[in-house]
Amino acid sequence: MPLTATEAFRSEVKRARPTEVVVMLYNEAILSLTAAIKAMQQNDIEERCNRINVVTEIVGTLHMSLDMEKGGEIAEQLGRIYRFALAQLIRVNIHSDAEGTAKIIDLLKPLRDAWQEVDQRMSEGADEASMEATILRRLEAAGFRLDVHAA
Repeated sequence: MPLTATEAFRSEVKRARPTEVVVMLYNEAILSLTAAIKAMQQNDIEERCNRINVVTEIVGTLHMSLDMEKGGEIAEQLGRIYRFALAQLIRVNIHSDAEGTAKIIDLLKPLRDAWQEVDQRMSEGADEASMEATILRRLEAAGFRLDVHAA
C-alpha cells in the first residue's frame, strides 16, 4: 500500500537531523503564510485562519523546543523573536493583514536561512561553537540586533 503524504512526511522527519527538521518547519511556515496572503486577497476567511493557525503551531513548537540552559543567550533571543511573531500572527489574523503577514515571512526567512547553513555545517561535522557563530553572523547580517557574542 502506498504511503499517504502525512506518512511520507513523518517518515522523512524521522530520518532527518534535528536541524533539518527545524528548516522543514520554517519552510512550512513560510509556505503557509504565503497561502494565507492569497486567502486574504480572495477573502477566504476559513483558509486564512487555517493557514495562520498552522504557522502559530509551528512557531509555538519552535519556541517550546528552545533549550534555555544549553542555548543561553541565543535561545533567549530566539524566544523573543518567536514571541513577537506569535503576537503578530494573532494581529494579522484578526485584521486580515496581508502586509503584516508578508513582514512575518520577512522575519522568518533569515532565521530559516541561518538554520539551513547550520544544518549544512552540522552534516559536515562542524562543532557547536562554529554553528553558534554561523547563527549569529546570519542573524546580524539580516538586521537582527543580538546582545550575544560567540565564544
